[in-house]
Amino acid sequence: VGQPLPGTRILILDESGQEVERGDKGEIAVVGPQVMQGYWRASAGRVEPLEGGLFRSGDIGLIDEDGYIRIVDRAKDMINVGGFKVFPSQLEAVLTRHPAVAEALVIGVEDDRVGERPKAFVVRREEVAASANDVLAFLNAKVGKHEHVRELEFRAALPRTMIGKPDRKALEAEEKARRGGEGAPKLAAAG
Repeated sequence: VGQPLPGTRILILDESGQEVERGDKGEIAVVGPQVMQGYWRASAGRVEPLEGGLFRSGDIGLIDEDGYIRIVDRAKDMINVGGFKVFPSQLEAVLTRHPAVAEALVIGVEDDRVGERPKAFVVRREEVAASANDVLAFLNAKVGKHEHVRELEFRAALPRTMIGKPDRKALEAEEKARRGGEGAPKLAAAG
């Protein structure tokens, strides 16, 4: 996304709010004169992203060796696989390199063994034949073991937000309802 504006400081923070080493991923935080003071007419109990003038963006990113900021994903979309961070957008980028994949969206689903695991939803290109196993083999050969996807569902289309973006929240709600919702027993991990 570029470099910070003059008079603006960008920090990359870990979960405990400590600054990470250059090149490491963390939450992007901003300090500067253009940072808001808070939400107008904020309701009681609303979580403010500000801590002492520091705006925590909710975006996961890094600062490279040349000082350029790169956004990797949203913190709330990150999947925690047995303590490892998995970023859905990175899996989606690999999936869409497969010739049979027109569009992909990845969400985290519950897993008894590792807490969460990624599940992919794919819109297939009509002119290219490929099975779910073909697409999964392609993906899993290019990502770390903790990022492996074992479940892929083909869709005619992905749900969209009002502005036309793929709607991860709609898939998460649908998947939660399909798997039994809150309070239901967790499903065993698929092999």
